[in-house]
Amino acid sequence: MELFRQRLLQSTTKQSDLIDIFSVIDRDHSGRITFEEFRAAIKSLQLGIKNDQEIKNIFRQFDTTNNGQIDLNEFLQQVRPAMNERRQKTVLNLFNSLDVDNDGTLTMLDLKTKYAAQIKANKKKTDQAVNQALQNFLNKFDTRGQEDGIIDKEEFLGFCSMLSATVKDDVYFEYVLRTLFDFRL
Repeated sequence: MELFRQRLLQSTTKQSDLIDIFSVIDRDHSGRITFEEFRAAIKSLQLGIKNDQEIKNIFRQFDTTNNGQIDLNEFLQQVRPAMNERRQKTVLNLFNSLDVDNDGTLTMLDLKTKYAAQIKANKKKTDQAVNQALQNFLNKFDTRGQEDGIIDKEEFLGFCSMLSATVKDDVYFEYVLRTLFDFRL
């Protein structure tokens, strides 16, 4: 399992890359990976796993609903790099500070409220340009293959876990988040 996970993460820098990988493995584009599709992916990665029983064991680790298929959420939960407790706490604190209306999601309205002073100070931008910049920002976090402009904690954590995988030091990770979210239009 770990070898498969590491091989997939070698070619990714963001969660949307994992979604693309999922789509490639899902040859029939059903939105679910069957065992046959999974076995073909394992063999194409040349991981040295030739025994079907080993492949089935790995497949079962992904198939947390035990329905014989792996959906995108199951895939992402298993492949996405884990964050330590300190980083998770930092990310959740950041999410909560951005969720101005405390509804458990981030929307354009949350960002407009949070960054109102910056938006007001930047009179050069039209409302349409501001909306587009905020929408582009939110789209970076949309991780379910759809850009609906609504980011929940799971999507936010998913994005940050991919970012976390590229930063070794906890203090520097926190610095990167502070820098990233000192949002300038």
